[in-house]
Amino acid sequence: SELRDYKKKLASKINGKESGEDAKGISKESDSSAVKSSNGAKPMWQFTNLQVSKSLRDDDGDTPDGACEGGEMEVFIPSPAGTSALAGGGTPITSSFYHSFFEEHNDKNNDGETKISEEQKANNDPTTDLDKSKAKDSIATSKSVEKDTFADVDIALTLHQIAQLYRRQRHYSMALDAYNAALRGMKLTLGTHHSNVSAILGNIGNLYKEMGDLDSAFSTYQEVLGLESYRLGLSHPEVAITLHNIATIEALRGHYENALKLYKRVLSLQKKLFGKGHISVAATTACMGDVYERRGNLEKAMELGESALQIKMKELGRHNTEVGRTLHKLGKIAFQQNLYNLAESYLNRALLIYRLNNLGDGHEWIVEATRDSADIDAVVALGTDTGYEC
Repeated sequence: SELRDYKKKLASKINGKESGEDAKGISKESDSSAVKSSNGAKPMWQFTNLQVSKSLRDDDGDTPDGACEGGEMEVFIPSPAGTSALAGGGTPITSSFYHSFFEEHNDKNNDGETKISEEQKANNDPTTDLDKSKAKDSIATSKSVEKDTFADVDIALTLHQIAQLYRRQRHYSMALDAYNAALRGMKLTLGTHHSNVSAILGNIGNLYKEMGDLDSAFSTYQEVLGLESYRLGLSHPEVAITLHNIATIEALRGHYENALKLYKRVLSLQKKLFGKGHISVAATTACMGDVYERRGNLEKAMELGESALQIKMKELGRHNTEVGRTLHKLGKIAFQQNLYNLAESYLNRALLIYRLNNLGDGHEWIVEATRDSADIDAVVALGTDTGYEC
C-alpha cells in the first residue's frame, strides 16, 4: 500500500542519515526545480524559499468531507519526486512511534536564555587561543550540521505524507501524531515562521475539523493566521484561505454573525486579488449562502447560490459536477420555500449533469437527488407538505 511505501521510505531516510548519506532533492508544487542537497547546486539558506500551496481540493482530488461547497481549501505538500512503489511488510508502527522524532529538549537556563557550553564559549571567543585543528573541526561540524538539516527536512516531509495517508484512512490519532512529528521537525530545521510550518499547522486544523473538535480547529487556524499575517501580510491569498477556514469553523459552531463577517472580509480580499469572476469567489459566496440558510434567510441564500452558480458555469463549464452540486443545493432551498416547480427544475438539471459525468445509479449524489425529486412529486401530488425535508 501507499502508506507502507512511505513507512519504508521513512526508514530508508533515517538509515541514510545515520550512515551519512546525502538526502535527495524534494520537488515542491510551486517550485519546478528540485531542492538539492549540499553536494548539489542549492545551498542550505535556500530552504527559506521552499513553498507550499493551498487549493480547493485535498490530495485525492475530492472535496474534503464536510467542506462548505468545496471551500475548505486544503493545504497540500506534494509527494517527493521519484517515489516508486515498494513491496514488503515490516513491523507495525504504533502511535507512540512518532513521538520519538525530533523530541524537544530543554536547552534554556532558568532565565530563558540558550545554554552555552564552555567549549562553545571558547569557540565563539576570538581572544581565546585555539589551534588550527580545532578551527578545522568546527568547519567540518558546520558542514555536517548542514547535511543533517537537509536530511531532517526530508524526514519531516515524509512524516507529513504519512500523516496525510492516515488522515485519508480516518486513523486520526496516528495522523495527529505524525503531523506533530513533522511539525516539530520543520520548526527545528527551518524555524517557527517558515511556510512549511504554517502549512502543516493548517492540515492539523483540517484534521481537528474532521474529528469534530471545532475548538481545537479554531485555535489551530488562529495560530496559522498569526504566522501567515506576520510572514506575508494581511492581503495575501494564503491569509484569505486561512480566514475562510476560520469562518467555516465559526459557522459550524453556530457563530453565524462572526462567520458572515469573516466570509465578507474573505470575499472582498478575493475579489481584489483575483477578480469578481474567480472560482474562489464562488466558493466563498456559496458558503455565505449556507450560513444564511441556517439562519432561515432563504431568499438571501437563494440569491447567493445563484451568484455562485453563474461563476461556476463560466469558470468550470455548464456540465461540471460542481455546477450540478450547486443546482442540487438550490433545489433544496427552493423546496423549503414551497417553490416546487423551480425546485424540480433545479434537481432535474443536477441529475442530468450527474449522469453526463457517468455517475452510476448507486452514487450517493444520484440517490440523494432522486429521493429529493420524489419528495417534490409527492408534495405536488398530495397538495400538502408530507413532513419530509429535502
